[in-house]
Amino acid sequence: MKKSYKLIKPRTVFLLCLPLLLAWPVEAAHVILTDGRRMEGSAIRARANGDIILTTPRGDLTFTRGQYTEAWAPRPREIDQARQQLQAGNNEQVISILEGVISQFRNLGWDNEALILIGRAQNNLGQYSSAMSSFQRLFQNAPNRREDSNVRWAFYRSMLGSGELDRLERNLNELISDGERVDAARAQVMRGDIKMQRGLAEAAVLDYLRTVVLFSAQRDVQAEALYKAGVALESMRDDRANQMFRKVINEYGQSPFARQAHERLGS
Repeated sequence: MKKSYKLIKPRTVFLLCLPLLLAWPVEAAHVILTDGRRMEGSAIRARANGDIILTTPRGDLTFTRGQYTEAWAPRPREIDQARQQLQAGNNEQVISILEGVISQFRNLGWDNEALILIGRAQNNLGQYSSAMSSFQRLFQNAPNRREDSNVRWAFYRSMLGSGELDRLERNLNELISDGERVDAARAQVMRGDIKMQRGLAEAAVLDYLRTVVLFSAQRDVQAEALYKAGVALESMRDDRANQMFRKVINEYGQSPFARQAHERLGS
């Protein structure tokens, strides 16, 4: 008698395996030495002075500041929880989840990741001065994170919101002169944002439209520049504002700025 076998759907297999996948350790505790070598262990802890103690089969190894460039504990579950909450727009939850991670994982990598997520949540809540403090703590702990583009723009957003306009403008001018094209384009737009915050709508329009002319290949930034030019013109009661909004809708319909342009037009 032949046995019949029922084919298990891939989704069912995934759901059955999900608990195992979630329980699987993402990465071992490790230290990156100044010569590039990676030392792994079963446990890791940090002293207040920055010394790292890594538990290995050979016993506990101690690394002092200057002997290592990075030290990482296994990723705490709070980091993934906070990322999910941030994506869902639950910014207060992000801060609540991560407050203990900063102290618990001090000098073990995840304190800095927590500061980034908290800073982004604080920006979303309009707590710009607090966000700027979070990013400044990050840069004190890990100066190289200044070169991370996503972190840089979150920090600049906090500077804009907290009124650190002169210092921000100097940074943006450097990016426009020497940065990558996409960063230079974003800097040009934010320079317009500074003008708007100073009440200089006409000057802001010029900065936004310079972005349109000089950075035509940066489509995401183009949509933002056109939309913000429309907002600035609208504040001046200039009828050309609606032309800008329609251009965003017609040429950048998939951009989130197209939805905002529809709202401005009442369509």
